[in-house]
Amino acid sequence: MQEAFSLQGRVALVTGASRGLGFGMACGLAQAGAHVVLNGRNTELLQARCADIQAMGLAASVSAFDVCDRMAADAAIDQIEKEFGALDILVNNAAFGVARDFLDTSDEDWRTVLDVVLDSCFRLSRKAAANMVRRGWGRILMISSVNARISRGTNTNYITAKAGLEGLTRGMAVELATKGVTVNCIAPGYMATDINTGFRSDPARYEWIRNRVPMKRWGTPQDLAGAAVFFCSDASAFVTGQVLVADGGMTIAI
Repeated sequence: MQEAFSLQGRVALVTGASRGLGFGMACGLAQAGAHVVLNGRNTELLQARCADIQAMGLAASVSAFDVCDRMAADAAIDQIEKEFGALDILVNNAAFGVARDFLDTSDEDWRTVLDVVLDSCFRLSRKAAANMVRRGWGRILMISSVNARISRGTNTNYITAKAGLEGLTRGMAVELATKGVTVNCIAPGYMATDINTGFRSDPARYEWIRNRVPMKRWGTPQDLAGAAVFFCSDASAFVTGQVLVADGGMTIAI
């Protein structure tokens, strides 16, 4: 059974992997045997994170590009295919939000968030899936959010994009189901990462979230590693189109 969770010989591209959830999942995939390709826009930071993984005796490399730049993203996937022979796993983790009241949200704000959170995942997945289908095996993992189903103020653009990402997961999963490619999604709760530094620095808001979670804590990047390995391995061969909520129980509690 343990072999079903092995990613030995697999190559995985993780977007937004220079920190936070992306780096946590990349470490988990590398520990399961995958060669992880870390993506982000800051080459120096990516190289430092890559060195951290390599220092553990694991396999990693860097592919710096903006997920919203279609030409750069396509070229990066082509390069991974050429260098390693295949891109087996794509983890669409890069995200971005504009904290603004709905009535103050500009068209540019709206378009920017949807481009990063939703549109880039569509384009990257379409590019990666073409070769996965040709080989008859592939794993695509989307990273959504509990905010796809529960709302808070100044977050409408992000909520909408994440909800769309879950729809994209289901649509792709059905179309690729007979081609050896599964498409699944993890929806994290509130996580103690850099993107939430401002939120966590306010004691009242930090405690408000912590007390909303039955486990009475914020999540960590390591909390997603096991789920990511499951969805990216043969252990989940008969699982597709699913959204796993990893939120310490927040969305099931009154």
